[in-house]
Amino acid sequence: MGSVAIIGASRGIGLGFARSYTQDGWEVHATTRNLENPGELGKTKGNISLYQLEVRDHQQILELEVQFCDRGLDLLIHNAGVYGNSLGYEDVMAINSEAPFNVIKALFPAVLRSKTKKIAILTSQMGARNGGTTPSGIYGKSKCILNDRFREIELSWRSCGITAVVFHPGWVATDMGGHGAPVSVEESVVGMRAQIELMTPKNSGSFLTWKGDRHPW
Repeated sequence: MGSVAIIGASRGIGLGFARSYTQDGWEVHATTRNLENPGELGKTKGNISLYQLEVRDHQQILELEVQFCDRGLDLLIHNAGVYGNSLGYEDVMAINSEAPFNVIKALFPAVLRSKTKKIAILTSQMGARNGGTTPSGIYGKSKCILNDRFREIELSWRSCGITAVVFHPGWVATDMGGHGAPVSVEESVVGMRAQIELMTPKNSGSFLTWKGDRHPW
């Protein structure tokens, strides 16, 4: 089995990834904003290590980088994100559009030291440009900017031997998606894990759905 870091694993899809990979015997490194009260993540059984990370906190990002200065990560999943109902514009943009690349930059050497060298970032179909226009809502706009930045930087990652994609995980029954959403956390995680296994340099840079379909940008 390999090693995986899951950024934003305290609940929802991130927690689903943590449970799924630990159950399959992976070495799992999971981050949470509150290490003293990790909730269900703290009850996850298996080869799992927890780290405190507020993705806007540059000092905590540096501390996480130090933790992996001599380790390899076969897979890095950046799941942390917010819908932003109670947050301002700048906070939503910092969390959804900027933080993924700051965290990935810090852990990039660890990914390079691994065998499989894969990165998966969770985005949303709400970040797709409809008719070429940027989404008007804050959440959609933040994910659109995330997608644009990914397409810009992914080519440099690929030149280093890293395979990376962004995922639309589906409309998932989480606190963010609402518990009446049609896709369960388990279904979404199983689908994305299957696509992660199939990732090769040929499909690096893709925007994929949890079912493996290519999503328009």
